[in-house]
Amino acid sequence: MKARYLLILLIAVAIGCTTGLTSCKQKEEEFPALLERKKATGTKEEETSIKEAYNKAIEGLKKNPEDLQQYINLSSVYITEGRITGDNSYYSNAALKMLSKVTESKTANKDLEFQALSVKSAVLLNLHQFKQALETAQQGVAINNYNAAIYGALVDANVEMGNYDEAVKDCDKMMAIRPDLRSYSRASYLRQIYGQNDGAIEAMKMAVDAGVPGSENTEWARTTLGDLYLAKGNVDSASVIYRTSLVYRPSYPFAVIGMARVEKARKNYDAAITQTRNAITILSDVAFVALLADLYELKGDVAKAKETREEVIRLLEQGQKSEENNANAKHNASREMATAYMNAGKLDEALKFAKTDLEMRPSNIDANELAAWIYYLKGDYANARTHADKMLATNTANANTLYKAGAIYTAAGVPDKGSELMNKALAVNPLIDQRLISQVKPAVVNNKS
Repeated sequence: MKARYLLILLIAVAIGCTTGLTSCKQKEEEFPALLERKKATGTKEEETSIKEAYNKAIEGLKKNPEDLQQYINLSSVYITEGRITGDNSYYSNAALKMLSKVTESKTANKDLEFQALSVKSAVLLNLHQFKQALETAQQGVAINNYNAAIYGALVDANVEMGNYDEAVKDCDKMMAIRPDLRSYSRASYLRQIYGQNDGAIEAMKMAVDAGVPGSENTEWARTTLGDLYLAKGNVDSASVIYRTSLVYRPSYPFAVIGMARVEKARKNYDAAITQTRNAITILSDVAFVALLADLYELKGDVAKAKETREEVIRLLEQGQKSEENNANAKHNASREMATAYMNAGKLDEALKFAKTDLEMRPSNIDANELAAWIYYLKGDYANARTHADKMLATNTANANTLYKAGAIYTAAGVPDKGSELMNKALAVNPLIDQRLISQVKPAVVNNKS
């Protein structure tokens, strides 16, 4: 699942006004500072609001160090700032540090404990610690089973763990409690997982309509709607949606990268490269840099593509090393590392990380798709087919996924099924990713498969 699904959840936890007690005084230096923003991200109004909320929480703790509610408020500030700036590792651990003051307190009431668990589950999801996130959300719902936000966390965690039927049940409960942007967006994603592309679009339209134009959450939903249209090959509609988002929220990085993907689909690679570079100057997202490498390759600049892919690996490795040894939780980058090594042609390293990802969530369709494609590129068609079976378990109608599966089945000695899947992929979206097409090998029949 896209890492951006968290953009809706992170700010979703309702903050109450309950005060708790704690026996130890806190010094001001124990509160992680807001980092100076190095790039122009978000709006000035948002930045001012975040700073005001941060200062208010700090002042509240100065006046009453025993007010546990302020730790929860402060953790929400960190989460919001991390979401906007992309400094997720720093702010996620800052949030966890504050939340531990509540969860480890012997005097926190059930309402405070529930709030802390709700926020903590969102942070763990952001760090890709999916099993811990699920366990934390389950602890939260055991305290309060009538809160939409906690069911949102359960949906996300169950999806990532590959528990799709459970995710659907949790989403139904969430919708019954509060049908809003957060619940509609999750319904959209689940419909997409189960191959209901048109239904996914309808649900995401409802999510956009339920939001406030220009807010980060609403523009996340709007750009995701654009992604859904682009996935069907409807480039013009996607372009209009991304441009609309940029009107409501100028320089929104996910709308800018959406425009880059539009230009890529149109094979305007120079324009796509320019847009991607613009997005990177706003938000240093590894996925953006990976797209830039693909664009260089599609343009024919193989050397630049290789250099950029090595940079992606370097950035990921640097991020892992830079995490504090005493961090409350570290970012699980197994999937990102596997993808980066695969794109760089380092398939043995890629498979190692893909297996790590699969060990944590063996039923997840995305984890199986990644493993299947790495095995295919290595020429191990038997193992590729095993994981292809699992990556199709929900009857997905994602064109690139179907195209990969078609190539795998053909190579594994099931050409009829392979041809059927490839034709289905082209029916969903005639604009199959050109780099993917270039990776498909001439039909290889392994009669032993």
